[in-house]
Amino acid sequence: MNASSLSRIFYWVLPLYAVLSLTAMAGMNPSFLVVFLCLLAALIVRAPAWVAPASVEEYQAYRFWGWAVAGTCLLSLIVAKIWPVTYAGVAPDVTAHGFLKIWYMLIPMVLMHGFYRMTRGSDEALTLLQRTFRFWCCMVLFLGVIAVIQYNTGWPLMQVIPTNPTHYHAILFFGHHLSTASIIPFPTFCALAVALGLYTREKRIPRFELIVGLVGLLILFLSYARTAWLSLPIGIALLLARYLSRKQFLAWFGGFTALTIAACFTPAMKERIQNGMGISERLHLWVANIDYFKHNPLTGIGWLKTQEMSEFYFKQLDPEHYHDYFWGHAHSNFFEMLGGTGIIGLIAWLGWSWFTLRLTYRNSRRAEAAGQLWIADLSWGFFVGLLLLHFNGLTNVTFWEGKVMHQQMLAVGLSLIFSGLLARNRAST
Repeated sequence: MNASSLSRIFYWVLPLYAVLSLTAMAGMNPSFLVVFLCLLAALIVRAPAWVAPASVEEYQAYRFWGWAVAGTCLLSLIVAKIWPVTYAGVAPDVTAHGFLKIWYMLIPMVLMHGFYRMTRGSDEALTLLQRTFRFWCCMVLFLGVIAVIQYNTGWPLMQVIPTNPTHYHAILFFGHHLSTASIIPFPTFCALAVALGLYTREKRIPRFELIVGLVGLLILFLSYARTAWLSLPIGIALLLARYLSRKQFLAWFGGFTALTIAACFTPAMKERIQNGMGISERLHLWVANIDYFKHNPLTGIGWLKTQEMSEFYFKQLDPEHYHDYFWGHAHSNFFEMLGGTGIIGLIAWLGWSWFTLRLTYRNSRRAEAAGQLWIADLSWGFFVGLLLLHFNGLTNVTFWEGKVMHQQMLAVGLSLIFSGLLARNRAST
């Protein structure tokens, strides 16, 4: 196999990974493995990289923050193994399994290295990126059909809506409606950003991207996740503010807000919004993670150990009634990192999160200035998707869940690829 053959294979492999990143772990992990194997093959045949990732400023920054997060997670587990924090006489069970999810931090680097070794120049690179985007969008259209069926019948995976027991959360193949709330915003707002960008610049309605965006919004509504509902006005406001004049923004967002308020008074939505289920449970878990932090402020109780130790925290707190408490992870990215990895891990994670938001924001601005308008639009969609993921993460753990990790790492990986293209364009002008 030579470099040319690998390039033809990768022309299908990257879109395949984008499509399967919207399914389940059974599709996500194997498809990324194929991407990784392509990179290994490219290294074996010594396929040259036409853009050297190490020469791209953003890649260097990602490498620093990615290794910082991975290193602090590993450190927390090592400390938990040697000097464990115990509750009710029980210490965290630190095994090799606890280290596994850290590998997700490598996905963006693998995507960038593989992309520039298996494409041959800017034209071929842009063609592959557009192909990947179109396949990704087509998968959203398919999932829209699944969401409607699932909402009404529960097929193929059933999660009953407690406040509306005759219907079911649209969880697609993810297994939980909160996963849908964090994953689907990425393709949804990317498609809407491309559609709005084309409309404001060329005064034509791009039907495909618009339909994909609307189907994505429908999926998020049918997920019946309150975080998804709350995040939708934020995402739409960011899109409108980016592409419309101030007067147009006020008119469009005002109309959308009025419709949203009116919808909130319908019986089904009003009951869902007012239902307080899960609030007190989250507060108890946040207090538990603060206690983990107090016992070991530097490295916490151990990466991904907050869930298993919550049982013993409540057992030590209330031995007679600890079964009445809800055991689980922190249900907040902030408290999860604080309790699990301490102040060191929290700082590394905050730095990584800030970098990824800054990366996508700057890509959008730089691409627009360079006339790379499709990249500018898609980058803005990634920015909105990441921002909403962190918004959802205020009351849910959206960072380390495997299915969500694949989607956000795909977005970050493609953003690093965009940075390479933009850096090359700047160097050639």
